[in-house]
Amino acid sequence: MSEVNHTEAASLEACPPPATEAPDILTSSQLHALFDILTHWETYAEVERFKDSTTIAHYGYPFMRRDSAGTASYATRSSAPLLADLLRSIVLPLPGVRDLPPEFWHVRFQGVLTKLSDAELSESYDKGALGTRKTLATAASVVHEAVSRGILGGLPRHPKRGLNGPYDRAKAADLAAAWNDGVHELVYGSLVDELFSCAAQRSNIEDHSPAVQAAADYVIIHLATFIHHVFVLSPEGPYLLKLVEYIHKLIPYTMIRQTLRIGNAATMISGMTRLLLAKMGVGAVSNWFGLTQNADDGMNLLQRIISLVLSWDSSEFRKTVDKIEKSTRGPLKEHLAAIREYVGRSRLEHESSRNKSVHSHASIIAVILGNASPGSLESLSASQHSQCLEYYSALLAIRDREEIAKALCRQSPDLFSQAVREAVGAFDHIIRSLHEKIDLREHVSAAETFVADFIETSRAKKTANGISNNTATAFKESQAKTRAPSIEDYVSLFRRNRHMLYNWLHQVASQCPEIRDDFRAWANDTVKVFRQSRRVPYAPIPEAAPGAGIDTQRKGAAGALSSNLQALYAAVPASMKSPVLVAVDAHAAYLTALETLSLRRMQHILDDMPEGGILAVDDKLEDVASKSSISGPGMFLSRWQQLLDDTVVAPDVPSGPLRSGRDVKGSLAEGKTVSAAAKDGWDPSVLAKLAEMDAPRPPDVGVVVEALGHQFRDLLVDLLNRKSADGASRT
Repeated sequence: MSEVNHTEAASLEACPPPATEAPDILTSSQLHALFDILTHWETYAEVERFKDSTTIAHYGYPFMRRDSAGTASYATRSSAPLLADLLRSIVLPLPGVRDLPPEFWHVRFQGVLTKLSDAELSESYDKGALGTRKTLATAASVVHEAVSRGILGGLPRHPKRGLNGPYDRAKAADLAAAWNDGVHELVYGSLVDELFSCAAQRSNIEDHSPAVQAAADYVIIHLATFIHHVFVLSPEGPYLLKLVEYIHKLIPYTMIRQTLRIGNAATMISGMTRLLLAKMGVGAVSNWFGLTQNADDGMNLLQRIISLVLSWDSSEFRKTVDKIEKSTRGPLKEHLAAIREYVGRSRLEHESSRNKSVHSHASIIAVILGNASPGSLESLSASQHSQCLEYYSALLAIRDREEIAKALCRQSPDLFSQAVREAVGAFDHIIRSLHEKIDLREHVSAAETFVADFIETSRAKKTANGISNNTATAFKESQAKTRAPSIEDYVSLFRRNRHMLYNWLHQVASQCPEIRDDFRAWANDTVKVFRQSRRVPYAPIPEAAPGAGIDTQRKGAAGALSSNLQALYAAVPASMKSPVLVAVDAHAAYLTALETLSLRRMQHILDDMPEGGILAVDDKLEDVASKSSISGPGMFLSRWQQLLDDTVVAPDVPSGPLRSGRDVKGSLAEGKTVSAAAKDGWDPSVLAKLAEMDAPRPPDVGVVVEALGHQFRDLLVDLLNRKSADGASRT
């Protein structure tokens, strides 16, 4: 508890000591904080569960499980209730997606996910760094948890909001108000229909109202902050930019435009499918003639792009492996042989070694070599141990890419190509209508232009010598004339390119009324899942004692789930309630601090942005650099960073304390390279630390998860089953 209290004292106002006997009724602020804690924990727990291939089999509809006799059925207790609810509520009813055959989900898609799970891709714990998959998985998780909270708790209903009021687009509070007003009218008003009608009539959807215009600014700033966090603050950012550049160069934009020139829609779709999915391998010919069965029939263009990118990536890691193997002062050959042999072992052996490393506080290399030859560690110097870690990390990276390529590009039967072909078939009627009435070549060119602009924006920017702002320390001495891309740069990127999106929406809405009406109906049905009135309370709210249980800080509490959480808390043993309340109160204060910080950061960006989002020609470079924001709004950023910081990482010495993601922040996995434009640019680790200087540290809420986590998961499964039963009865 001393560490928790120290953190709270450093970042938040100290909470008053709990009463001798904890109250049985939670206030609205406490319910709101409890809801946030449990959804945050459960969402990422579900993501982590997908490392096991049985998770997808027990997901429930639309994926299937098979018993020992081969009988297929849908699991009744979902292994991922939050993800399943999101998929069923929003994704599956989407036009085009709803036309996919059942086999797409429980054969093709499920098969690919199972292959990837069985591949046992590497862990951040072993590699000693937060890799690309960890970065993107945690990012997706925090976005998903926000949507799931909306589905579970719902949006409170208020009187109708007027959208033509005076919204000052230079004030963060007004942008936030416009966003809240717009969301309320989307869910409870007629804004969905109005936006579709506006898109059909005008080429700029922001012309609808001042609220929509301000809400668009709100979205752009948050999106720019998210992209900046991925590509600038994350150590994986320059590496991801390199992958984007590779893919951008491999996409045959010219061939795609030529194919789209074909006037007949059926011929065009067939030509595009052939371009992307036709296989030219010898196995394809021999299978077609019946000379072989299920022989490797080669790769199509789409798979070749994936395979080439992964192969290029692996080549960099192979250089690291070769360098260490040829080093005259490197580890002994028997050391490297033991590591290579260990990489190919089973999942069970890997998990056993990892658990041994955790409990003994030994590096994973120490465990591997100790198991192979107990006395081999004595001859290993500190430098050789470091090289072994680098060697092991590079081997894992190579294996990861080979396994991903195998699952997507070299499987027989080829589930990936079949899935793409079925997806094209499901969207066939939409593609035909678009091709018939819209010149798609214009939008392919727009996409190509945007990606090129994005790549250029993500590169280091020229500035002047003698930068006076506090980001100067983030730049390498050899590059005093450059600065990292700022959030304002990405805001400008989206602002100057938003007309491409608006033009696309206008052409579809005005030229393809059947598609417009189809998506309008889906949107109107989808926003209803965020209405609180759609949910019947699972359990009654206990009667509050006089003066207890109500406050004005969080009027929404946990929304439609308030009674559920109150019932769960009431069942907590009395001895656990006080520590649970201490953690919940600390988290409530933390959320309030994050909201205040988010608005302050957004205001800072607005103050830096000239009208229109483009830097003025006469702005001095020194002034531009001093206005470059490296932190932006969005509570999701702090929750995302918390997931990364809490990641457990193995010691980097033979015997020593376990590390966390916070300790390796900014460290790129061994063997990874970055794009040429970023090699002499900024230091993400320094920038990330600067961006978090004003952020409060999250309190330790492990006691809440321990007391209520599994009960909350049971509640979600029950709610999901009730919702499925209600949907089936209405059908």
